[in-house]
Amino acid sequence: MIKVGILTFQDAHNYGAVLQAYALKKYISKLDNVEVKIINYHHYNIPDGFPRKRKIDKMTLKNNERYKYSEPDHYMRWDKFDKFIKELIDNEKRVYTNEEELEKLDIDVWICGSDQIWNTDITRGFNKGFFLDFNTNGKKVSYAVSMGIPRLPEKYEEEFKKCLNNLDYISVREENLMKYAKEFTSKNVVNVLDPTLLLNQDDYNDLIEENKIEEKYLLIYALGPDSRLEKIAKEKAKEKKIQIIEINDFKEKFHFCKQISNAGPGEFLTLIKNAECIVTNSFHGTIFSILFEKDFYTITRLNRNSRMESILSIVEMQDRLIDKPEEIKNVKIQNYTKAKERLKIESQKSRDFLEKAILN
Repeated sequence: MIKVGILTFQDAHNYGAVLQAYALKKYISKLDNVEVKIINYHHYNIPDGFPRKRKIDKMTLKNNERYKYSEPDHYMRWDKFDKFIKELIDNEKRVYTNEEELEKLDIDVWICGSDQIWNTDITRGFNKGFFLDFNTNGKKVSYAVSMGIPRLPEKYEEEFKKCLNNLDYISVREENLMKYAKEFTSKNVVNVLDPTLLLNQDDYNDLIEENKIEEKYLLIYALGPDSRLEKIAKEKAKEKKIQIIEINDFKEKFHFCKQISNAGPGEFLTLIKNAECIVTNSFHGTIFSILFEKDFYTITRLNRNSRMESILSIVEMQDRLIDKPEEIKNVKIQNYTKAKERLKIESQKSRDFLEKAILN
């Protein structure tokens, strides 16, 4: 039995983060003679970014009222994520906080990835655990790792070079990171798909819940407010004569549409699956819109469009990336038959990389 250990952001209360971890673990678990687990790794240098009790802003009465109004939904959402994460790590109570603790684990194949685990801004410095820079007899593999920044600070580049050359198999999620990594190693660096795309639509059925919304709806999933996104959503909802529902994690007392602020990961997927139309500025919002074959519109974000451009190029839906609201008139009807064929080819390349790295 080959023992595989995954190091990723497994404890983030973020839909994309936990679902990419879920997908990578689920796909690897399908391989013959393989036992896989997500290591409950949270380095002592990385702060807990998702406390159950949110800090109250004492600066303004307005923000205090806002927190008070959203707090019940916040607790419900937090508890759902906590339950999902515990199941993801097989209820492992021990938290590994440094590389010395990782070295003691009996693992045949270490996999770091996906998500922005090589982003030194997030990890508060060069995190050796996420670069697999520790003593082990196991193979070292990076899968669909992201950096989120164009380059590492120069002070980390020598260490980056050493870590890359100690990896047995190297894959990253973005083409620009692939080019950057090749500056530091002669080893093969490949570009693979986000782990969520290793699975098919049916593979997520275990997470889909009962649809509790009877009326047809347009779904908004946005990372931060955006007037362009709101305008497009209102226009499409009016055109289709349907209501607007927004998934967010901070409920507003006076809002232009119905809000769902307490959704767990399963409810997030359920809302996407049952939506008539989706407007988002999220990478994973875009991915799951494609997987569930939805009419969707992805709104650009400042300097954060490379991932969306890449996946939309693969499925030949570049016109779905919208910068200005008036551009929606240029959007063509989706051809999901062709999109699925192209996605199947690219997904298989990513699966082949993983299987070779683990089983060879």
